Amino acid sequence: MNFIGLCREAINVAVKAGAKEAEALVVHRHTIGSEIERAEIKTCTDVMDVGMGIRAVESRKVGFAYTNILTSGELKKTAENAVKASKASRVDENWRQLPRRKGYPPVRATYDKRVTDVTSDETVLLCQRMMAVAHEVDKRVLPAFGGVEVLVQEAVCLNTNGVEVEDKGTSLVCALGTMARSETQVSPVCYEFKASRMYEPDPEWVGREAGRLAIESINIGKVKAGKFPVLLEPFALEAMLTYTLVQSVRGDIVSRGRSLFKDKVGKKIAGENISISDDGTLAGGLRSGKTDMEGVPKQRTPIIEDGILRSFLYDNYWGRLEGENSTGNASRGGGGLRLPPYGTTPTIQPTNIVLEAGTVTDDELIREVRNGYYVRSVQGAHQSNPETGEFSVAIAPAWRIKDGEIAYAVKGVMITGNAYDMIKEISLLGKDARQVQTFIAPKVVVSELNVVAK
Repeated sequence: MNFIGLCREAINVAVKAGAKEAEALVVHRHTIGSEIERAEIKTCTDVMDVGMGIRAVESRKVGFAYTNILTSGELKKTAENAVKASKASRVDENWRQLPRRKGYPPVRATYDKRVTDVTSDETVLLCQRMMAVAHEVDKRVLPAFGGVEVLVQEAVCLNTNGVEVEDKGTSLVCALGTMARSETQVSPVCYEFKASRMYEPDPEWVGREAGRLAIESINIGKVKAGKFPVLLEPFALEAMLTYTLVQSVRGDIVSRGRSLFKDKVGKKIAGENISISDDGTLAGGLRSGKTDMEGVPKQRTPIIEDGILRSFLYDNYWGRLEGENSTGNASRGGGGLRLPPYGTTPTIQPTNIVLEAGTVTDDELIREVRNGYYVRSVQGAHQSNPETGEFSVAIAPAWRIKDGEIAYAVKGVMITGNAYDMIKEISLLGKDARQVQTFIAPKVVVSELNVVAK
């Protein structure tokens, strides 16, 4: 299907109907997957979805409509509805204009033809292999949930300001959550995954690591409350900072005065060993690509450099409002109705948040903690306060560190603190980083956090 031609057709209809500016976005997604539940294959899915969203602007009034029926008649009706919606909308005094055409960066390792050839049968086999290897680690391991998902996506965006861009991407994810039971204890859920934009499935590694974590989490020992150094894995760090730091560097949050970092560009907000960027052009990044969801080139944006706040993340609307350029962080989709990308207007979201790694090995990190805790994952981070940075999270799985060695697992433990203080207290960064959701980060040692025993 000629998506570029369909976008041009929709834009022409919108202009004829009275729009001064118009934008058409097509997103085509093909998802194949298998889901695991209690050591069995629960479902297999093969879903194709395609649709177009149209924005129309007239006299600073913005209208939007979308459809998943890409026929000429339906597109004409949708474009006209977008114009009608604009005429019925209130004037937005902050509106400037739709994005203008710019050059797009080359981005490596985001599309692999081999991923497009994966079948639902292959996803079942990958699931079965993950579960088998997890059980081989120890007969007490139960594969509780997980699955394999393959995504092939194509996005096309055109507007009346010269934007015309097409981007394709693929991804393949193998994931497994496990539990283990001894005569006296049940482990917390232990989760592992491997995600790649290329065809690089490794179900054996996922199953083995998920099984190992579960077994290592059933030797429960005593908890000591108080203030301790804590070693955080990327899983925990991603959860704790996504709902605090990442929210506070969004341009819309800053503009509304709801960010602690407002008016702090150029000032020190973290330790000198902390450098964080948002990189939408990172080779193989799970959210990398040449364009965001309104046709703006993705880029690398420094957020913190050597502890100094450098910039915020913007889409076209909020960037122009603040006198800044868009950083290529317009995203679409989701929300309470879980709409597809073509079904919503843009919002600011991170691409790949990169915390620069250090030079310290895992063993050295543990020895540095000496007497404290090792936290892989946390629960409840979504209840953190992004305006103040305050958090209170349960830690599981997690382990006690004594005399510079991992001693035993712990249960019923929480850590509390402030995320904005925490990034000032990161004393060491590991040398090996991995991507978890939007985050690419190493393990880090926080010199002191408050540990609470239930």
